[in-house]
Amino acid sequence: MRLTTIQDQTYFAQNEVTNATGEVTGFNARPFQASGTIAYLKIKAHKDIPFLTYFGLDNTIMYQNVGQDESVINVPAFTTRNSLYYKNRFFKRALQLQTGVTFKYFSAYNMDGYDPVLGEFYTQSGEQFGAFPLVDFFVNARIRQTRIFFKVEHANAPFSDPVFFSAPRNPYRDLSIRFGLVWDFFL
Repeated sequence: MRLTTIQDQTYFAQNEVTNATGEVTGFNARPFQASGTIAYLKIKAHKDIPFLTYFGLDNTIMYQNVGQDESVINVPAFTTRNSLYYKNRFFKRALQLQTGVTFKYFSAYNMDGYDPVLGEFYTQSGEQFGAFPLVDFFVNARIRQTRIFFKVEHANAPFSDPVFFSAPRNPYRDLSIRFGLVWDFFL
């Protein structure tokens, strides 16, 4: 559990751009400074549960709450990350293999927007995003000083409606495959 108190927070916020007739023609971000004190509470629990010798369930659950007069810091109230995995050693214990699936979820909230011109995130309170699952598959292997990984991220994207956003007007990435090799020359 962590409770943080923030004073005089500086942030960018969404600002509507209107024409002479009052019609909204776009948005931009302007800097602001919060006048009050912000209290940020974060409670996080993590537990790795091994079972049946080679299997495990790694769980992380987090609750967040922000007490503020103005909408300055936007965070999801509930976040979870759960991994079900198989882990074993092969070839006279030379190869360590771990494979499994990861499930991630966060509750809907007023996700910060992104301004590509500034390269900064800005606070917005008009649209709520989130409340969608993310499913990843992974394989990790280690042979002496060499690590190899293979990961399929957002594997559930082709099977669901495309309502995934990482920020307003910025879609979340589609299904992607990552592969990597790490070779430590010195132990």
